[in-house]
Amino acid sequence: MSSHDGCTPSSDPSTTQSFQLAISMSSGSRGRTDLAWGHCREAPELSVGCKKTKLVCLYCAKVFAGGGINRFKQYLAGAKGEVEQCRKCPPDVRHQMVLNLKGNADTKKKELEKCKQNSIHLMHNKGSMKR
Repeated sequence: MSSHDGCTPSSDPSTTQSFQLAISMSSGSRGRTDLAWGHCREAPELSVGCKKTKLVCLYCAKVFAGGGINRFKQYLAGAKGEVEQCRKCPPDVRHQMVLNLKGNADTKKKELEKCKQNSIHLMHNKGSMKR
């Protein structure tokens, strides 16, 4: 009988290193699904000694030290009252970011309304169970 059953990591150093690398990559970073990631780059060379990686705008090279991808998206969209706008961002990209931010806000509103409805429904059912 083999001691390698598929569940136990092998003792082969290259396999162990690959396994550990896969675990650290999957647990250490979230998926980069937001379309704004295509308009910036992460700058680990500027992040030495910082906990968070800095972002650099691909159009104007402005460095973002905090706020994450949503704040960067607001920068590209030129969201009034939130951040300044990128002066070199192409109009089609700016429009895309505006639509994306609006879509995110609409989705949050729908989720909040659904939550409220579920809470009301649960409270109603809880009250009728006491009878």
